Amino acid sequence: MNVEDTLAACRNLSFMKSRIPPLDALSTFVPEGQEEDSGVQAAIRAKGFARWFPVDGGHKVLIPYEGQEFDRERFQIEKGAWDHEHCKACGADIDPMTLCWVTQSGPYVILCDPCHAKQKAR
Repeated sequence: MNVEDTLAACRNLSFMKSRIPPLDALSTFVPEGQEEDSGVQAAIRAKGFARWFPVDGGHKVLIPYEGQEFDRERFQIEKGAWDHEHCKACGADIDPMTLCWVTQSGPYVILCDPCHAKQKAR
């Protein structure tokens, strides 16, 4: 979906200002070819978000950590590793504590300030 289509899809959502702090993250290594690992996929489904970083032999996977239970043999906590968000419309990085806009209820959508201004002007 392009920016305009995404903003159009958000027209019935209510947004509020937010500043999202950096979060700790669960971190693990997933070897190449094992991307469907059931333990990793379960942890991702439980939070709804993950970031995959290519590294030699596979991927480093980060999942936001907010105190949930986790497999301590599989994951480690990395302090402050979830260090930005992405605008749902344009994909821009939103650094911690930067003004952004999040939905008040319903599906979680985050918009950067410029995309929220466009959405509001629609």
